[in-house]
Amino acid sequence: MATKHIALIDDSSPFCLLVKQIFEDQYEVDIYSSAVDFLSVISRITHYDLILLDINLPNMDGLEALTKLKSLSKTRSIPVLLLTGDARKDTVVRGIKLGAKGYIAKPIDPLLLEERVTELLEEAPSQAQASTASYKESSE
Repeated sequence: MATKHIALIDDSSPFCLLVKQIFEDQYEVDIYSSAVDFLSVISRITHYDLILLDINLPNMDGLEALTKLKSLSKTRSIPVLLLTGDARKDTVVRGIKLGAKGYIAKPIDPLLLEERVTELLEEAPSQAQASTASYKESSE
């Protein structure tokens, strides 16, 4: 089975290192320190099976990035899990309404993160499968 690819968008280097270590034996994890950098090349984003997105980011916050991801047909189907130190109910509800599949409050419980990521990756078809399916639909 092909290795699943995860994008982690977070501006905390120690946190990114922790997440990379949690998943190093299971998944390919690419790290972006800003949403602006991550969103700069849409074709790169379409290769991810899951996006882990911090809400509190410089220049463009995670909710704005989530809005952009869900507004584009090429990235709309990629599941997004919010990571946040801001677990206020209104912030979390807004993220879910914008299309996030859930959230995990920081500081994270590594076992909870691993369980949630595995769950989301098993639910979602790989992006290669999704691309093939959309090609079949459009060619019929």
